[in-house]
Amino acid sequence: MVITVNLIGSGAIGGAVAQWIAGSETFDLQDIIARGQSHWRKADLAIDTAGPGALRAFGPRLLAQGPLWTVGAAAFIDPDFRGVMQAAAQANGHALRLFTGWIAGPDLLPASQTARLHIAQSAPGLGPAPGVLFDGPLAQAALRFPDHLNTATAAALSGPGIDATSITLTSAPAGEPHRIEARFETPNGLITTTVTFGTPAVHPVAAAIIAALERREAWLIYR
Repeated sequence: MVITVNLIGSGAIGGAVAQWIAGSETFDLQDIIARGQSHWRKADLAIDTAGPGALRAFGPRLLAQGPLWTVGAAAFIDPDFRGVMQAAAQANGHALRLFTGWIAGPDLLPASQTARLHIAQSAPGLGPAPGVLFDGPLAQAALRFPDHLNTATAAALSGPGIDATSITLTSAPAGEPHRIEARFETPNGLITTTVTFGTPAVHPVAAAIIAALERREAWLIYR
């Protein structure tokens, strides 16, 4: 059985995913949805690789048509948009999957237990000069830097919540890797994560989506 895919975006992430799908016998790339587009064919799976703006523009319609994967978790800082997407998911029985799960711990704690998450994230070129750009609540940080805090927002939504998550965002000197350090504090202990990305041949988010496609029908799952 061939699984049809609609893709939003064709940049560094979307282009790599499209190239992988083109060589797959399991998946078929049906439509690449561009900004301003209003019509596309229904597919078995939609993948947003273009970020929060694309998720706001296309998310409700795509989620009504089928399962949706997105790299644009920062769009959910807006509680009204979260409500729209939740209603679409529940009304149609389709799930939305957030990428990428590089921060350990948030999905291991029941919602009844309180926790806190602090994420220190740095990358070159985030600001006009190296230095700390923001240090405070995720809710405020994601409004100012939505394109840089999708992973942080995804972890917050999967775990302690947006109000229990704080951010230190730093513009690093040129040549430094992208770095994420996270502290997930729970009643049972502490889980820490350190992730660094240099300049790989395939964008790390594209690699994560490709890995998820490869394992979509797997009988053995590790999360």
